[in-house]
Amino acid sequence: MPTPPSHPRPAKAPQPGAWHAESATSVLRITPPSPAADPDSPKGRVPYAERSRVADAHRTLVAEAARALGITRFTLDNPMATGFFDFRSRYRDQPPVPEAEFYDGSRVSLESGLALLRSMVLREGPWARLCGADGFHVHVGERGEIYLVSGRPVPELSRRAGEVGLVVEPVARSPYDPALDEIEPALPADDAFWAEVRRLLAARGRLLLEERPVDHAFHWHRLHDTTELSGVRERLAPRARLALWPDLTEDIDAVRGALLRLESPALLVRQRPGDSPSEGPAQAWMGRTDLAYPPLPSGPGHLAALVPVEEADRRPLLAAAVPDADGVLRARRRTNETRGRRLRTYLGSLRRGEVVTGVVATGLDDIGVYVDLDERPGDGPTAGLGEGVGFLRVPEMSWSHFSDVDEVAPVGRRIRAEILDVDPDREMVSLSVKALLPDPWQAYVDVLAPGRVHTGTVERIVPFGVFVRVAGGVTGLVHGAAGPAVGERVRVRVTEFDLAGRRLGLTPVEGRE
Repeated sequence: MPTPPSHPRPAKAPQPGAWHAESATSVLRITPPSPAADPDSPKGRVPYAERSRVADAHRTLVAEAARALGITRFTLDNPMATGFFDFRSRYRDQPPVPEAEFYDGSRVSLESGLALLRSMVLREGPWARLCGADGFHVHVGERGEIYLVSGRPVPELSRRAGEVGLVVEPVARSPYDPALDEIEPALPADDAFWAEVRRLLAARGRLLLEERPVDHAFHWHRLHDTTELSGVRERLAPRARLALWPDLTEDIDAVRGALLRLESPALLVRQRPGDSPSEGPAQAWMGRTDLAYPPLPSGPGHLAALVPVEEADRRPLLAAAVPDADGVLRARRRTNETRGRRLRTYLGSLRRGEVVTGVVATGLDDIGVYVDLDERPGDGPTAGLGEGVGFLRVPEMSWSHFSDVDEVAPVGRRIRAEILDVDPDREMVSLSVKALLPDPWQAYVDVLAPGRVHTGTVERIVPFGVFVRVAGGVTGLVHGAAGPAVGERVRVRVTEFDLAGRRLGLTPVEGRE
């Protein structure tokens, strides 16, 4: 979908009872007053309770408008399971529309459509345009605003909007107008398509059929025999997008190697013994074999393959879309960029070990702070995509001990960090500041050899002893020591220096400095 333009909010709400129409069709943009962000919530987001209130207000207003115009059902237009806002599905209860009804062209009840509307405003995963009778349309934007399009006026709409805490303003056009869609051409999955599938299956023996009932939702069919094609064909969802790929492979080592070389977003499709194929975001670390439990196990019955995500990378053997029951192909797939697609591409461009810069955006959030990553030269239009994407955990902030996160990573501080991991599923980039700093332990391997005597400063007192900082950021434990105060200078002897385990054992030496 096109990115919504920035519309200035009016200085005051429209007069009660007014219906804004400059033509036969009215387009209204409906938003909440600008809410104050909660500084204690992750990434400074608006608290869920406030977002829930706004979603309920939108639902109430659209419900009243629909009923006033006699709208009892909605048709879903170009639905997405995820990917409009981001690629995480965060249903708090059940999905607002059952999967069997969630497809392009599906007619759902008014209540189902309103439940979907609320979920969209909350950015909980799915997205679709809601189309009613007589030109009544509802579009949800990337910022939670809605566009209400109607060929007939709704009495008292502006007054009711004010009563539920919303602001109404007329606009010339919805930025999600279907007429603005860029549509990818598709071939019908007709008899000629299935004849070609039979030919390829006879030649290759096994194939993998990808079925996308809606954007970013997948079903997988492993084809072994031409006799099963009619059954598969009958089970396909209405207007589903189809792509035919080579079958999953038993050569897990080859898939691991491809994962380690991964440079663009892909799906890892795998099948375990006794299970059906399933997919998830492919990540380079999944190719590792040095972990206690390798993420991609091998052995009898384990199969896998990588399927590209970006359209420019996809080269299926065949591609088509399921026609309607009357044989007419009505499936439409937009190629317009959404924020979700741009974010996925942006995350796919980041690499482990790369050095990035950014600004600490939040205070301590459980185990770390969120970081707004800077745009990088040559990245193209990535403005805002790095906001809140970086995450710097407490252990990765500094080699030295600190008692307050604000000492090393206060809000607003500009940092330089190394990427430890990119998690496309959670849309998070793990960072390390200390990875770019000298390891103080490595510098003192010889200086802190067992038997050496040093003078250090008492840093912390714990029930089982005291921690003494003896050199740079290296702190050791004097077990069972009692008496010295924090900040006091003491003499200690090294009894153990474990570089790998980051342990320094100390004993007190008679006499104080």
